[in-house]
Amino acid sequence: MLSTTPINNSQIDEPIAVVGRGHTATARLLRRMIGAPVVELTPYEAVMGRHPHSRYRAVVVENFEPRDRRSLSPCAVARWELAQRAGVTVVALDDGEGRRLAGAMPRQVFAYSDGKPQADLTAKNVCMRHQRVEFEALTQRDLLRVRVPQGQGGLYESLAALAAAVALGMPLEQAARSLED
Repeated sequence: MLSTTPINNSQIDEPIAVVGRGHTATARLLRRMIGAPVVELTPYEAVMGRHPHSRYRAVVVENFEPRDRRSLSPCAVARWELAQRAGVTVVALDDGEGRRLAGAMPRQVFAYSDGKPQADLTAKNVCMRHQRVEFEALTQRDLLRVRVPQGQGGLYESLAALAAAVALGMPLEQAARSLED
């Protein structure tokens, strides 16, 4: 879907937007992994213009749960409101709306999945252990075993943060190491 390119200096001050349900493990992980500012937006805040930045390095879409049919999904918000201001949009292919978003985006999309081989980052051989989540992270170029300690976030939060880091040009090994710490 997307070939990653290293981050250029003009992007350093641009934050990463996480569109989801408020304070999330994905945003916390991204702050620690990348060291960049992260803006957390609910779909409502994004639609109502409650986002202070005109441009984002990346928009990470959290669509991990079924949504209330009366509200906008994070995928719809990312497509309509934020995608034109993002260098890359990160979505989950395991979600129907994420798949539609990946197919409809006019700009760059980096997709992650728990098992779908067409994703840019795929988790294989997932194992939930007592103290951690383990999986093999697979990209076109790399295969790496990742261990996320308990309390860091679940599989999808870890995958979303890892996908965003790789999409922004961080090598998979470095991103996984920072996720595990």
